[in-house]
Amino acid sequence: MWYMSIVITSSTIGDPGLAWRVLSGVRAWPDWLPTVTTVLPEVPDAPDGTGAAYRVEQPRLGAARWEITDWRDGEGFTWVSRRPGVATTGTHELIEVPGGVQARLGISWTGPLAWLVRAAYAGLTRRYVETEAAAIVARCEDERRPDRPSPTVQ
Repeated sequence: MWYMSIVITSSTIGDPGLAWRVLSGVRAWPDWLPTVTTVLPEVPDAPDGTGAAYRVEQPRLGAARWEITDWRDGEGFTWVSRRPGVATTGTHELIEVPGGVQARLGISWTGPLAWLVRAAYAGLTRRYVETEAAAIVARCEDERRPDRPSPTVQ
């Protein structure tokens, strides 16, 4: 069984609650995350959490089905996408550090074709995960700007 992974850690985010809202708000990722163009839940009214599944589209990677296999409210989640010969696991964790939290993002591939996926997509995947870690920090900073309009209550 082949196992290969990429793990990237963001800079510190001062507000852990905000970091979790940004990280766990997968349906809103296409609004601010340049590596994700579409996130469509299979069951639109179902809550995000263990068992929820999504169609996720990314530039140069196309569409994939991702299912949440572990959801730890306020801490992180894991989801898996399966294709013949390879399973891709994405981890999204908030790690406590002095002054707040850091987002630790990972992608791992397992299965008999993991080596082939790694050979073909490791560079692109590393760039995407690095971009995502930086974008989470930027989104949190943007959300905390004092000149940002307050959300409208309906």
